[in-house]
Amino acid sequence: MYFTNKTAGVLFLVLGAFLSGCSDSSKDSAAANSSSASSEKVIRFGFCPGPYSRMVSDFFEKELNRQGYKVEYVEFTDYVQPDSALDSGNIDANLMQHQSYLDSIIKTQGFKITGVVNVPTLGLGVFSEKYRTFDEVPEGSKVGIPTDAVNLARALRIARDLGYITLKAEKDEQKASVADIDQNPKNLEFVPLEAAQISRSLDSLALGFVPGNYAIAANLDYSKALGVESVFENIKNVVAVREQDRDSLGRILQNLVKSRQFIDAVEANHYYDSFTRPAWWNEVKEQK
Repeated sequence: MYFTNKTAGVLFLVLGAFLSGCSDSSKDSAAANSSSASSEKVIRFGFCPGPYSRMVSDFFEKELNRQGYKVEYVEFTDYVQPDSALDSGNIDANLMQHQSYLDSIIKTQGFKITGVVNVPTLGLGVFSEKYRTFDEVPEGSKVGIPTDAVNLARALRIARDLGYITLKAEKDEQKASVADIDQNPKNLEFVPLEAAQISRSLDSLALGFVPGNYAIAANLDYSKALGVESVFENIKNVVAVREQDRDSLGRILQNLVKSRQFIDAVEANHYYDSFTRPAWWNEVKEQK
């Protein structure tokens, strides 16, 4: 399910009561005008709840308007629908997932979509409504982790890096699951939940591993997080388009992101201070 929360302007043709007396040429003219209105250049951008629709409205929309595009914002309630909608043509681009997740869903679903550029990204955070440090967390406590395989593996890697657990050495950490936990000194009970549900379930959990977009949507304070992920390149969020649009719309969006105007605007806006910059950031910054 998705919801349109901001739409581009649409021109409506209102025909008077004399319509029945119009000539065929008048009808042809009205049809031509209607066709022109319906073919107006619109970019439908898909998002999940979180900060990335704000990134587009803060920085991209004005420049896209200058290039003759109007922007529609379409918000989805889960991670699967934005890619399905993009593949089917219901939206034109999305910004809500990292490259590792995109690669995974392309492989499992066969979508003809591709990432074109990554953006500053907020890492997964470890949050609690009850405890300020891990030492305070009682044995046997419930810990919320994402259900999708990619973000589940991220959560377990963070739990390992924070010393909560160890993982079996022979396991590929990019594919780690709860079954791959080797040592769990506090006998934590890892509870898989939909990513969007974890922040809403913190009152019944000792800890929750919350992806950045949902953490921001839930107004969680990163300064109070028990831990924050180090965001590697393959888990920085990407702008995705259909494969057939890679060299058209994809190139337009890539150029917007890799512009000095975008870099300067992000650096000047303290809202994005906690976002990890892409690897290309400093190189482009020095070139411009």
